[in-house]
Amino acid sequence: MANAVSRLLNRFTIPVNRFSLQRLLEPLATRQPVGYRALVTLVALAGYLLLLLFPLIALVLLRELPQQVRAASLWQEWLGSGINLLIALLAIVFSIPLFRNRFARPQGLAINRQNAPKLTQQIEQLRQEFKYPVLDQIILREGFGVEVVRTPRFGLPLLYHNTLVIGLDALLTLPPGHFKSLLARRIGQLSGIHNLHIGWLAGLRQTWCQYQRAFKQQKPPLALPLQFVFALYAPFYAAATFYAARQNELEADRYALDIANDEEIASLFSQLIVTEAFLNTRFWPKVTQLARRGGTPEYLPYTSMTRVLRRGLTREDMQAWIKEALETPSDTRNSTPLLRQRLENIGHHKPASPRPLKETAADHFMDPDVMQKIIDKFDQRWLAKLK
Repeated sequence: MANAVSRLLNRFTIPVNRFSLQRLLEPLATRQPVGYRALVTLVALAGYLLLLLFPLIALVLLRELPQQVRAASLWQEWLGSGINLLIALLAIVFSIPLFRNRFARPQGLAINRQNAPKLTQQIEQLRQEFKYPVLDQIILREGFGVEVVRTPRFGLPLLYHNTLVIGLDALLTLPPGHFKSLLARRIGQLSGIHNLHIGWLAGLRQTWCQYQRAFKQQKPPLALPLQFVFALYAPFYAAATFYAARQNELEADRYALDIANDEEIASLFSQLIVTEAFLNTRFWPKVTQLARRGGTPEYLPYTSMTRVLRRGLTREDMQAWIKEALETPSDTRNSTPLLRQRLENIGHHKPASPRPLKETAADHFMDPDVMQKIIDKFDQRWLAKLK
């Protein structure tokens, strides 16, 4: 039965519905931003109502039940009280999966004062700069970029465990100043100093997806009602708040401006575009191809990444990728703002050149011996996954 329900749910979450809703809301988001935010706020509050639906039903019915019993004299009234009691008990039973939820936290190599004192000190300085008191964990894992993952601690989205996730690729390929700006974007975004409302709306996209996954992983039939509800609601909310998430990314760029000038941030945009494009289209495909020919590859990815980037990234490539990013039309698949939007947001009309990679963030923030051990560990993990 559970498999049949899962197949049914998948039919309700096809991408076409999401993109159609985003296109429908685009005029409202661009021309009437206040009205758009009011609308998606109602959609956000509906998520809390759906989550608490069964507990609220049980609470209301059980609160009124003693008065109904005292006033009951006819058998019809006693029957009505019995039905209300039965509904309340069913609501309590269907509330159990909500409080049994166990949310998976991001996994990776823990970063702390022992193995990365300079990096953790920099993060602490930024945390104090933006007056945000809680970062429960810092981890390093594969990938490019920096993000904060907020995991609900209990069944309700009230208290969170905040994990700062740092991509090793970013640490190995970005200059220290740009990497610091990436940290500032995420820590400032978490603080919500500039626009708490937009940050809340965008953050719930991640939260409702976590609830969707958590309910889906619960096997007992009691979880099926909430599984069904959030299989429909989470993708709908993600589509409805697409432009709020994009606005939140523009707000993140403004947080980076709190610690760096506009020229530095404009250069960061170009650096991210060309570095990610090089890694995705040149570096990783080539390294993977060589490794699959058999045996241990001559060049392990994380050991060679910085060196290959310095040698292989040409000015022609950079100009072509930046030009392509400038000419990219509106994209409803990625909530990251377009390059032109990000530049206008910080008062620029032309992109700045990326900075030469003389020193990486890994060189600046990490001890060389510790960094080499981390690189070796990630290289071995990559080989194991490839095999």
